[in-house]
Amino acid sequence: MLKYVKALVLLTLFQIALYVTAQETQTSMPTTHPSSVRTTKASNMASTYVALDSWVYPAFDRLSALGAVQTAFASLRPWTRLDCARLVSEAGEIQVRDGFDDEATEIYAALRTEFLPELANIDDGRNLDAQIESVYIRTDGIMGKSLNDGFHFAQTEVNNFGRPYGEGLNSYDGSSLSAVDGRVAAYVRFEFQRAGTAISVPPAAQAAIATADFTQTAQLGPAADLARGRLLDAYASFGFDNYQFSIGKQSMWWGPGKGGPLLWSDNAEPITMARLDRIRPLEIPIVSRFLGPIRGQFFFGRLEGQQFVHSDNQTTGEPGVAYPDQPFIHGQKLSFKPSENFEFSVSRTVIFGGPEFPVTFSSFWRSFASTSTENGKTDPGDRRAAFDASYRIPGLRDRLTVYVDTFTDDEFFPLAYPRHSAWSPGFYLPQLPHLPKLDFRAEGFLSPQNLLFPGFYYFNVRYLSGYTNNRQLIGSWIGREGDGLQLWSSWWFSPRSSVQASYRSQNASSQFLRGGDLHDMTLASDTPLGRDWSIHLSGQYERWRFPLLFTNPSSNFTVSAQLTWSPASERH
Repeated sequence: MLKYVKALVLLTLFQIALYVTAQETQTSMPTTHPSSVRTTKASNMASTYVALDSWVYPAFDRLSALGAVQTAFASLRPWTRLDCARLVSEAGEIQVRDGFDDEATEIYAALRTEFLPELANIDDGRNLDAQIESVYIRTDGIMGKSLNDGFHFAQTEVNNFGRPYGEGLNSYDGSSLSAVDGRVAAYVRFEFQRAGTAISVPPAAQAAIATADFTQTAQLGPAADLARGRLLDAYASFGFDNYQFSIGKQSMWWGPGKGGPLLWSDNAEPITMARLDRIRPLEIPIVSRFLGPIRGQFFFGRLEGQQFVHSDNQTTGEPGVAYPDQPFIHGQKLSFKPSENFEFSVSRTVIFGGPEFPVTFSSFWRSFASTSTENGKTDPGDRRAAFDASYRIPGLRDRLTVYVDTFTDDEFFPLAYPRHSAWSPGFYLPQLPHLPKLDFRAEGFLSPQNLLFPGFYYFNVRYLSGYTNNRQLIGSWIGREGDGLQLWSSWWFSPRSSVQASYRSQNASSQFLRGGDLHDMTLASDTPLGRDWSIHLSGQYERWRFPLLFTNPSSNFTVSAQLTWSPASERH
């Protein structure tokens, strides 16, 4: 434990040194001879991504739903800070042209303050900065039995960057640093994590898990009862011609909703990848007349923690132990905006490689281009596809946005196989009538049952650890065969200060591991403490019943508190 504490202290000191150096550099830059300052075209500037748990995304969601931003691609996140600055500029133009109500004006002002440095960089061509983004201390206390195996049962904590947790005290103390210099950018977020104790899985449940996963012994769920240092998002980027190439550990969110996209969310730990991202919307002659501006992402990475694989008519692996030759994964997503009120996206991922399947250009191309299903050495891999869309309703465009996320396993397009696909519809009200500070959102999860065998979704008969990274689902927390519902309502005191009540329900099919259900209610608040400090508090009560684990229903109560220092606000 001591070595991780030392590492965190050293990293923080290193960040402080970079921050001080950057401030001294900016102070000493010549002001009388601007021609001597190296500049970069805005289209070639690199920028760090805004973390997926930032307050910025809910603020942009509200601003977009109110019609004050029109070219935000909600289903393709994270966004770079420079792209956020572009959206702020767009909002400013719309405000001058159409005017804003009080709520939109307040949100716009807060976002403009946040991205003032990037707005200045775009104007003067100087893209040079190094900042400590945040230093935070978070503690989660879980009283009662918690669930942490979404691949087989359910999760008490979801969409949490794959952080480990268990009954008892859980802590996550970390810091993040960003730096940019012209065409290059870098970001690192380091945490020291300490997790409580996971529940003990009874022998009968282990036998059922092995049968459901086609393994000789049961796969183990995510690790708990540990203390470790961990890099979350940590990457370097290079910008060129409105594209950005990044390499390192990176998070993604491929969907329009809040509860978790069906294809790719931050429910699992970020994977190490190379990613090519079209940062600014692309206008293609003739095509964009019908489909509007386009954004896209392509990534190539490698999974971790896969325990079992089936090849050459035999299954190899060991519970809780990652096999040496982990498979690779790549994915593509294209998003289109035919109008300011309508957005849709198509996306897919493929797992390939691993034991007995060397990664070559031929195997990659087969996984990328093949639409057929083959066995043996010509198997193209474990393929998944998704489609999502969102629309601001005519006549209610400052009141109601509806959206849907749909996903299919081993088919080329979910809309072509509606009865074989999982669906997640939702709607968002940025303001309730006569209550402009109160919003409401609802999402459902529907999946077909027994398509081929129980637990088909997020599973694969070759990669028996399925669609997971470090034993955690990459997609939605809804699991391999279930339905669910989520509700949220927030009262916004300011764009960075709110109180939110939420409800989550999950019902797993009785045909998969005897089924079960989970229900939780959460009350959370975010409060700024002056200019640089903020505090997050939440309490969650959960009641669950999975007969394979325990005969009687179980419950737990989670209390979470996070104190964050964000000195980057000083640059404003």
